[in-house]
Amino acid sequence: MPSVNNFIIQEQCQLTADVYLLNLKTTAKLSGYHPGKFVMVELPNELFQLRRPLAIADCQAMQGKLSLIYRTVGQGTHLLATLKPGVKLNILGALGNGFADQDLAANDQVLLIGGGTGLPPLMFLAKTLAQKGCQVTTMAGFRTRTQIFGAKVFQACGKFLLATDDGTAGVQGTVKTLLDNYWSDEYCHVYACGPLGLLKTVQQQLADRRLPVDLSLESRMGCGMGACAGCMVSVGHGNLNQHVCLKGPVFSATEVKL
Repeated sequence: MPSVNNFIIQEQCQLTADVYLLNLKTTAKLSGYHPGKFVMVELPNELFQLRRPLAIADCQAMQGKLSLIYRTVGQGTHLLATLKPGVKLNILGALGNGFADQDLAANDQVLLIGGGTGLPPLMFLAKTLAQKGCQVTTMAGFRTRTQIFGAKVFQACGKFLLATDDGTAGVQGTVKTLLDNYWSDEYCHVYACGPLGLLKTVQQQLADRRLPVDLSLESRMGCGMGACAGCMVSVGHGNLNQHVCLKGPVFSATEVKL
């Protein structure tokens, strides 16, 4: 069950011009913090009534340590970026359904595909799968060199393939370029998270391959609990709507309509 905990900011690091890493700690042990789930962060300012949904980039549950990565896109996240160590944050989590990894075993080959702020949940997943002994390959796409983050984490967990739109780092192109050139039939599970265009590419490219493909959707959320219906997505060939915050954010590529 999700719980509300007060966390203390231990460290805040700027990773790129608009992406930040927030390291937090609480006195409680954390339960249910699995890769692919998210948290809702209450901002320490009464002008912001709604919590902000943020991706979990890492978690050391027994030590009460939590790492979040976010992009500054509005007034709320810009405020978050100004907070200093020692500030208390009230956090609800972990929420949603995460990535399915319970059937994987040591030496299974898995592929992670991401771009932009879709990478934080994959960073947590990469660490988890590497600890299980899986052979992890990550394909990541960015617009340009200065937007890259998380590379060291993925490199420590396995093979890291990089593409940039302008060719300033890695292969010039997108994740589609990487899929076209580096796909392996040895992969037994694919996980993807990122902007809608990336998820559509993965869904279309892998539609005819008989292996599980998990897509983690990015969506605006008001409550994170299914009450506001602000994060609906079509599933079941468009015949049913589901809350991203409750049934997702991770969906099978065969069930969600993008």
